[in-house]
Amino acid sequence: MAKGQISKQDATQKILELFPGSFIYEKEIRIPYIEEGENIQIKCTLTCAKVNVGENDEAAIPGETIMESTSPQAEPSISAPTQEEKDTVKSLLESFGL
Repeated sequence: MAKGQISKQDATQKILELFPGSFIYEKEIRIPYIEEGENIQIKCTLTCAKVNVGENDEAAIPGETIMESTSPQAEPSISAPTQEEKDTVKSLLESFGL
């Protein structure tokens, strides 16, 4: 199994759960939206990084040894969907006949 495969599957599943109506197309995750009345799709592809870097390591050079931080990282917060987002998803599902 390729490096990061299990993590990519887990991340893919979470994206599909987070964005109702999203789906897998070939090797992409497609996330549908309605923008200014037009149906659009955001394409998302996941790859495993060859070199791990820290959050603020913009100048890191690939292959350079990076010291792992021992400070705890803050968990990302996930906010509840807004009414506008709910309405958009509802409209999208209706347009698909679901």
